[in-house]
Amino acid sequence: MNRIRKSNSFFILFLIIFTSFILTGENVQAKEISLEEALNWGIENNSSIKEIKDNIETIERSLTLIDTEYGFKTKISANPIIAGGFEEQTDDNSNGIVEEDTSSESSSSPKITLKTTKLFPNGIFLQSEISIKEEDLFDLEKLSEGPDSVFSATKNLYPVIPITTEQEKYLTSNNLLKARENLTWQQESKKIEFLESYLNLLRLQERLSLAKTNFQYAQDDLDKILKKIEIGEAGERQEIEAKITLKKAEIDFLQAQNTFLQQKNRWYLNLGLPEETEVLLVENSTFLKEILEWADSLEFNLKEEELIELAVDNYYRIRNILLDQDSAQKEAEWNLTKNKPQVDLFGAYNGKDNSWGIGIELSYDIFDGGKQKIEDEGYQAKIENLKDDYLQIVSELKLELSDLINQQEINSLSLEEKLMSWEKAKLEEESYQIQLQQGLISDSEFQYRMLNWQEAEIDLKSVKDDILINKLRIAHFLGIRK
Repeated sequence: MNRIRKSNSFFILFLIIFTSFILTGENVQAKEISLEEALNWGIENNSSIKEIKDNIETIERSLTLIDTEYGFKTKISANPIIAGGFEEQTDDNSNGIVEEDTSSESSSSPKITLKTTKLFPNGIFLQSEISIKEEDLFDLEKLSEGPDSVFSATKNLYPVIPITTEQEKYLTSNNLLKARENLTWQQESKKIEFLESYLNLLRLQERLSLAKTNFQYAQDDLDKILKKIEIGEAGERQEIEAKITLKKAEIDFLQAQNTFLQQKNRWYLNLGLPEETEVLLVENSTFLKEILEWADSLEFNLKEEELIELAVDNYYRIRNILLDQDSAQKEAEWNLTKNKPQVDLFGAYNGKDNSWGIGIELSYDIFDGGKQKIEDEGYQAKIENLKDDYLQIVSELKLELSDLINQQEINSLSLEEKLMSWEKAKLEEESYQIQLQQGLISDSEFQYRMLNWQEAEIDLKSVKDDILINKLRIAHFLGIRK
């Protein structure tokens, strides 16, 4: 019997020390950070946030890549140079005389070409081409005349629409705006989620402390029973009952400990915290008090229609669908211009013979096999689908906002009920104090009944936490920021 008691005492001592270590967070190697630091870290390093930020960087790179189309571009090319010369083969005529085709020779002779181009956002395209034939490289007279040089410029006159590069830039910029809207919304949403987890950990920590106290009380009761058995004041039945109570308290204690550790580790993982970093779990931090005071100052006294209107103006999904509609509308407009006559202005200057020219080119697709019509129908269908998506998102937003408002009313009622339960437990505590002083109940009974009051206090705090978080979510949907 003594061996069993020593074994139990050692195990209980180990659990209490281990739990105290968990609750106090004593780790000489761990870096302690505040709640504010944890939230700021989380909204930058959470895995889903990092994914959105990576997407933004990808879109920004795409925009930078598009802008490179407006830079000067220079290309050098050699139209095959064959060592030992090059000779154009021609067929003999009927008289057996080989006739020289100067135009063919000029166009197909090997040459080195340096070409520089420049595109402007307004559609002006400049090109400079300098070339020299292979055979001229060894002809001093030809070299003295200088290389062939041609400078040309083109500009679309009609229809007046952005060039393809500008169209791509416009659509990509809208995608960037969408990604940034998403990031802003998700960061604020995550901040509320992280705060909710923090408050939940505070309550779990209190419940764990309560379970540890209950476990200690049960062990003390068992020790008292065993001592009474030694002097014959208690029997085997009382010992078994005390052991059952202790075992239940041990199970509750271990479950509370496991729940606390799981939630804590899951929260740390969601925050993306580095290893050996601990967040201080304290309820009286200045940062938390500021949030509570700000939330208490919020009043949602607007009518439901006004609240919904405000939410629609601020909801990121609605803003994004409007950007999608804008992009689709632009694409449809640009596609319609393909069926119009194309008028281009061009000009060229040849530096070698000092000649120049200017002209207008007109082109029109009389029949394209129905391609234009099919493309137009596709864009119109996309626009109609986006309109339906907009209405669907608005409906979903109304339901979600209505749920939050209704939940706030339920939380308020729950607060009233928990407050009454806490007041009842407080009155019972005073009554137990009197009964204890009068000897009507034992110290052990008083201790256990005090646990009920502490449990009621934790329940009351939990409901207040729910009200705070729900209020922050409503403010988030309405675009109200601290």
